Parts: sequence; structure tokens; C-alpha cells
Amino acid sequence: MEIYRVTADSPEWMKKAYDYVRTDAFCFGQNIPVELEFSVDVPGKEADTILLVEDHKPLAGCRITYPAEKTAKIGRVCVIREKQKSGVGRTMIEEAEHWIAENGAEHIVISSQDRAAGFYQKVGYVLNPDVDPDIYEEHKKKEPPKEKQKKRGDLGFRCVLVEKYLK
Repeated sequence: MEIYRVTADSPEWMKKAYDYVRTDAFCFGQNIPVELEFSVDVPGKEADTILLVEDHKPLAGCRITYPAEKTAKIGRVCVIREKQKSGVGRTMIEEAEHWIAENGAEHIVISSQDRAAGFYQKVGYVLNPDVDPDIYEEHKKKEPPKEKQKKRGDLGFRCVLVEKYLK
């Protein structure tokens, strides 16, 4: 398995491979409308991305942003449907944590679907139900709550915050 650290300067195929994984995991796997899944992308503002590839096929990916000093956010965590529950997600999160530590962050947050919180707890994250996970979402800070609910509808989950301190 190859693990890539994708940045704004990386080859375009890596970014498209990550978009493929998102489409498979979220749009096909969870019925999230494609226009909703990709509406969170900010043109011209690319996040660092971890991409896992095996036999020239994309398997998993996640984005990394830095919303506050010494704080990193892992987002849009996804594994293609046929590789879920195979250990690929754990490998991806571990690689993201290594890259984040190399960049000097000490605190990692993830806005997780409530049904995935157990996975993050297994890899050392703590569920923090007292914090609104949207606090680390730049694009959501400006969006009125009614509009957010109108666009999201009932997707069958709610978002929760999980976090981990590296030091």
C-alpha cells in the first residue's frame, strides 16, 4: 500500500483519486447528495490530504487543516466501501497524526458522524459532547442554522466532536 501526502502542489491525479474515494464512501455508501458533499470545498483553498492507494486504486483519504494555533482538524475521513473495517482507516489516521505532529500541532479535532465515534475512540480519541463540532468549520460559521438544516435534511446521523492531544 502506498501512502501519499497530498498538497496544493501535488499531481492532479492525487486530488482526483481523493475525490473518487469521497464519492464512493459518502455519495454511494451513505446517500449523501453529491452537491452537498462537494459544497464544503472552498475554491482555491486546498487542504493537505492523506491518500492511500493499493494496486493503483484509491482506497482512503482525509483532509488536514489548521483552524487554530497548535490545533489540526482531520476532516472528510473516508474509505471506499469494499475496504471499510479492514484496518485501512486506522493506517490513514495514524499517518495523518504523524504529519500533524511534524507540523507542530498538539491538538487534533475531528467532526465525526456519531455512528463513527467508536472507531475514533479505538484509536485514542475522546468524544467531547459538550462542544459543537461546527466551531472548527470555517464555512459553517457564517451559515445560519435554518439554512444548514434545510440543505442537510435528515441524513441519518448527527455530527459530534472527537479530539486527541498529542503531548
